[in-house]
Amino acid sequence: MSIRTRRVLVFVIRMGIALVGAALVWMMVFRAQDASWERLQRGEALRVALDPTFPPFEDVDARGQVVGFDVDLAREIGRRLDVSVSFIPIGFDGLADAVMAARADAVISAFPYDERLTQDVRYSQPYFEAGLVLTTRAGSALASPEQLAGATIAVEWGSQGDAWTREQGLSDIVRTETPDAALDAVLSGRADAAVVDAVTAALFPKPGLTILAPPLVSEPYVIVLSRHAPKLAEAVDDALGSIIADGAWTALAERYFPNPPRPPGG
Repeated sequence: MSIRTRRVLVFVIRMGIALVGAALVWMMVFRAQDASWERLQRGEALRVALDPTFPPFEDVDARGQVVGFDVDLAREIGRRLDVSVSFIPIGFDGLADAVMAARADAVISAFPYDERLTQDVRYSQPYFEAGLVLTTRAGSALASPEQLAGATIAVEWGSQGDAWTREQGLSDIVRTETPDAALDAVLSGRADAAVVDAVTAALFPKPGLTILAPPLVSEPYVIVLSRHAPKLAEAVDDALGSIIADGAWTALAERYFPNPPRPPGG
């Protein structure tokens, strides 16, 4: 699944959840509080829903096993909670519904934060920043958006990065057919910087680029949990915080991304 297709699906999900969320929430009110946490205390597995069509976050290998950054992150969270993890493949548009209907305990599937869904689900702290970033050649003196006046900026034609440069009133723009071509323009010297999404920048296979922080437009990926699972949510956040702080997150990123991004908040 492409990044653009994923974003279209996110919009569809937001609309669908707005219609079904209220009914599901009222159903959950009558269930035992934090049933997910109680299940884990009985030795059952943490049930993680994901859509395995978005590599390198989640995919299916030649043996039919789910693999990817999110899969390894889920397993590491499970290890720190001292529980096993089972994976439930679900289409992206059904992920949040699976948690609200108690078919899964969590969604770990490159799911972007959306404040409008907070009445239906609970979110973890961000674990990956996928938003719009400024990318330069390594060693460039260009270090912030404030220095873009007079710089040549490469963007994919019609992309969010293209729209952002127009909003900023930047005029020296190199428009390319793909975001990778925009990054190539930076490496070749045709542009001083590129404005692309952070996933594309992290996956770019050629060395010599620097992804600047913070993002120009933030789009963090988060873990989705039930609103009725406060104990599980606290435990997941604690585990996630330690994974980011002790270097385990960075090790995962280096395994899956040729141009590894910084950890959230880094």
